[in-house]
Amino acid sequence: MQQEIGALFGSLIVLFYILTVLNFLVKWINKKYGPSMKANEKGYARYKRFMRFIIKNHKLFGLLTIVFLLVHFFIQFNIYGLSITGLVAAGILILQILLGIYGAKTKNKGKTWLTIHRSIAVLLFVAILIHTI
Repeated sequence: MQQEIGALFGSLIVLFYILTVLNFLVKWINKKYGPSMKANEKGYARYKRFMRFIIKNHKLFGLLTIVFLLVHFFIQFNIYGLSITGLVAAGILILQILLGIYGAKTKNKGKTWLTIHRSIAVLLFVAILIHTI
C-alpha cells in the first residue's frame, strides 16, 4: 500500500511539473501562432482561457510540486532508503523552485535569469526521466 502511495505522489510531482512547464509552452504558442489562431474566434477564446489558467496558477503548480516532492521523498525513503537519482532530481527541483522564488521577488532580473530558469526545467526533465527508469 505504501508503495502505491509513494508512486501516486511521484506521479503528482510529474503532473504538476508538466502543468508548470506549460506556462512557457502556452506563451510560446500564443506568440508564434496567436495571430493566425484569431481567425477561429471560439477556438482562440478557449485557448486564451486555458492560457490564462496556466499562467495564473504557475506559482501554485510549482508549490504543489515541491509539496508532493516532500511527501514522495518521505514515503519512498522509509520504504527503500535513499535513491541517488531521486536525490539529484529533487535537488534540481529545489533549485528550480528557489530560482522561481527569486524571479517572483526580484524586479529587473533580466533575460539571463529566465534562460537559466528554463534551462533548469529541461535539466529537471532529464533527471526525472533517469530517476523513473
